[in-house]
Amino acid sequence: MVAQELVRRAQELKSKGLSTYEIAEELKVQPDTVVWLLLRGKERAAKPAPFDVFVDWSSLGSHVKRTAAIAAALADVVHESVRARDFEEPEVIVAIEGSGMVLGAAIAKELDKPFAAVRPPRVERKKAVGLVNPSFHNASGKKALIVDAVLRAGETHRAAIQILRKAKAKPVGILVLVNKSGKTKIDDLPLRSLIQLLPVSSK
Repeated sequence: MVAQELVRRAQELKSKGLSTYEIAEELKVQPDTVVWLLLRGKERAAKPAPFDVFVDWSSLGSHVKRTAAIAAALADVVHESVRARDFEEPEVIVAIEGSGMVLGAAIAKELDKPFAAVRPPRVERKKAVGLVNPSFHNASGKKALIVDAVLRAGETHRAAIQILRKAKAKPVGILVLVNKSGKTKIDDLPLRSLIQLLPVSSK
C-alpha cells in the first residue's frame, strides 16, 4: 500500500473518532507514524517519515486457498514449538477479533482444534470491557493459543492474555504471521511467528 493510501485510511479512521493509538492498532503501524500520516500535505512533506514498516497481507487474507497454505505453515510452527516444549499443546485456538479471525479459523481447522475469539478493549478506553466472544467455543479451563495476523507492539495481545485468564482459560503462547516487535515473549508467554521484521543497525 502506498503512503497516499495509508494517509487516506488514517484520515478516514480519524474522522470516525478513533484516537491516534487506535488508528495505529488498526493499521498496525507505530503511533508516531499515524501522527505523520495525519499531518497536512506541506507539513508532512517538510517532516521526514518515521522509520516504520506497513504490512499489507491482503494478497493472502483475501484468498481462501492462500490463507489455508499460510495456516498450514503456521500449524507447522505450532507442532515444532510443542515438540521443542516452547509451549504446551493447545486445546483451543483463540483469534484476536479483526484481522486475526480468518487466519485463526484456518489454523484451528489445520490443527483440528476448537475455535474461539477474544475482543480486547481499546487501550485508551480504560472503561471498555474486553471479552471472549460467546458466539464461538468456550475457552474456560482450556489451554489456549492466541492467534493474530500482525503483532505491532503487543498491547492488544497482552490485553487478550488478561481477558483469557479472567475467563479461566490458560494461555500457552501467541502465534502471528508477522512479528514487528522484535520480542520473543509477551507477558512471559512465548511468541512465535512465520515472519519477523527486525531492524538492522550499525550499532
